[in-house]
Amino acid sequence: MELRPWQEAPERDGVLLMAPHELSAGRRAEVLRSARWSWVHLTSAGADFIDPAEWPADTLLTRSWRCYAAPLAEYALHAVLTHEWRRGTPWQERDTRSAPAPDAPPVPAGASTGGGTGLWGAEVTVAGWGAVGQRLATVLDALGARVTVLRRSPEPGSSFRQTSDLGRALDADHLVVALPLTAGTRHLFDRAALGGARPGLHLVNVSRAAIVDQDALTELCAAGRLFATLDVTDPEPLPTGHPLRSLPTVRLSPHVAWRSRDSDAAFADDFATIWATLADPDSSAALDISDASAPGAPTPGAPAPAVPAPSAPAPDARALDSVIPGVVPPTSGRRARAAVRALLTPGRS
Repeated sequence: MELRPWQEAPERDGVLLMAPHELSAGRRAEVLRSARWSWVHLTSAGADFIDPAEWPADTLLTRSWRCYAAPLAEYALHAVLTHEWRRGTPWQERDTRSAPAPDAPPVPAGASTGGGTGLWGAEVTVAGWGAVGQRLATVLDALGARVTVLRRSPEPGSSFRQTSDLGRALDADHLVVALPLTAGTRHLFDRAALGGARPGLHLVNVSRAAIVDQDALTELCAAGRLFATLDVTDPEPLPTGHPLRSLPTVRLSPHVAWRSRDSDAAFADDFATIWATLADPDSSAALDISDASAPGAPTPGAPAPAVPAPSAPAPDARALDSVIPGVVPPTSGRRARAAVRALLTPGRS
């Protein structure tokens, strides 16, 4: 197997590893049109720049679904704690307390925490139950927060409170947005929903800006009704003079929540996991993939059938998703598995 620049890829059945956020929209389109790829793996966690209606169904599309979960959850936790302690912290650069009297208690009854309240007993909603949401909910729960998970379809038997009701989700001290951007989640938190949120709600967005009505959020933060910590905005960066840049109720970061010590190459672990799944012969039945070059292809040397064999049915997207980690439905792994197996064949590259 050999890694090459995309310009040197074969015309068909190549495997493309692409960092979408390092390319302009025009450049991404050029790369994707340059060959008939069997598999495209994105170094990003999201695939929202792809139009599923125009994507060739026999080209597998996968994303780096797991590798950024820890830094994104850490960022969200940091945002929540920073907000909780925004009025001050109990520690000081120097201890300026006067010497206590001989019989004074070690901790006076009126000792100040600096104005912070902490997470114990805080109500936090985590919107989304992917790798980020699951990790974050576990950490928040361990720190004593009362966690509610916003899901389209609540799962029976979960140890966390779950809801599909936006009103319930927004009745909280903090809301962390960790949903993928899809047609169904675009402006999920619209003006009406945000207007009905608990006064003082702190919204943290580590996903995509378009999930939230940014104009409505800006107005509510300007009015002091909501607070926000945003790692994503629309556009990025915001224009000079945009009100979100100067509001005291808003904190911004330049789409860096995914970064950590090892995050620049962390996608390689997710890519390797998917590669191993595609290379595993035991996954053939679940993937509905034949080793033949095309569905229904005749055995070499055998006479052609009088009636062409029908194409094999496309794999069920849910079954496919359960087999291939990080798959973006409804793309198929048929050609991708054949390409991976070919690359693992001695003498092939």
